[in-house]
Amino acid sequence: MAAKPLRLLHAANLQLDCPLRDTGAITDEVREIVETATLTAFERIVATSLEKDVDALVITGNTFDASYPSLAAEVALRDGFSRLSERQIPVFIVPGRIDPGSAWQEMPPLPRNVTVFLDHHETPIDLTDHGHLLATILPVTAETSIDPEELANIQGGRTSAKGDRPFMVGLLLTDRVVEKQERPRLSAARFAALDWLLCPAGADTDSLPLTDGHIFTQAAPQGMSPSETGTHGVTLLEVDSNRKTKKTVISLAPVRWEQLNQSVDNISSREVLVERMVAQLERLPLLKGEALRIIGWQLDRTSSDTLGWATEAAANELSGALTELSDHPDGLRYVHRIRPVELDLSLIEPAHREVLTEYLLALERKGAVDQRVFSKWLSDSHVGDVLKAGHWEQWTQSIQPEQVTDRAKQLGWKWFSTIGK
Repeated sequence: MAAKPLRLLHAANLQLDCPLRDTGAITDEVREIVETATLTAFERIVATSLEKDVDALVITGNTFDASYPSLAAEVALRDGFSRLSERQIPVFIVPGRIDPGSAWQEMPPLPRNVTVFLDHHETPIDLTDHGHLLATILPVTAETSIDPEELANIQGGRTSAKGDRPFMVGLLLTDRVVEKQERPRLSAARFAALDWLLCPAGADTDSLPLTDGHIFTQAAPQGMSPSETGTHGVTLLEVDSNRKTKKTVISLAPVRWEQLNQSVDNISSREVLVERMVAQLERLPLLKGEALRIIGWQLDRTSSDTLGWATEAAANELSGALTELSDHPDGLRYVHRIRPVELDLSLIEPAHREVLTEYLLALERKGAVDQRVFSKWLSDSHVGDVLKAGHWEQWTQSIQPEQVTDRAKQLGWKWFSTIGK
């Protein structure tokens, strides 16, 4: 059995100071939350390591992007590792695809509590606590082979009279890509006698050594794009004196992504629709540490009638109304991205689909029109003749060309969807 309970904090894909993708337009009020999200997540990793008094912090790949040098990322790493050093908490790191070993070698010396494994042939390191052996940490790849004889050499005669052995923890090196032509050779009875194998989420299964130990994959502490929804953080891995393992996911991400659907069937007004969307938001569980939610909405319906929600203008107005009700400047912030009801041609009579398609394509081919040309079109069509005196100039300036295009699509869709009914 292990000499004493073991606690490791497992992180991966930190991508320090890398920008979040596809956030769209954001206000200045939430910009700082978005731009510092990965750095904030790392600060919380360090704080959690101290709070949980872990025996080590393990980071398995993609800590930073070497193709975009960042002073902020380097300073954050050095400051965080120094704080851990003050509490004598070691850090074990393996490079990844975007932070290869060469990038780590080019960095100025890190605090002495940091070990960066650059090759799977490097000597395993014993993790101890006041002289008590907790675990042996070693880098591994698909080429790693630890048979009983090699395991005995690694352990160095440390097996007790009771037959107990150190806890073996392998860290997957992901910066070395195993070429497909190599894989048949590597599959020949290579086995790593590990208790835990730690690797980043999405690791190629062909890059894993064969092992009967627990394989723990770790996602990023901060979701980087709209597809990375839900909880993001780190994992606390614990093993007790009886070698029983416990895994606890700890949420740390300041920015949370979610994708939600909302039906517009039988919705009588925008107010009712907003009310139902707010109700969905209230049902989302609150995650520890989240400061901003970026919600992507898809409006759905089961009939051919889009009820006016098939335009960008309508979606933008809805987004504004929803933000006004959900966003709290002194609390949880919200950004809403609402996609209009999709035009489903299968809901149109087959005889009319081709005509509708041509109609919509004609609107697209017309292209963007500036306000001056648009006003001239309205003047040439004598629309002003039917308006009250004095309202013409105000009206032409308040109506945007995009609104007319959206309305034309909406009316065209409604017309073709009801022909013959």
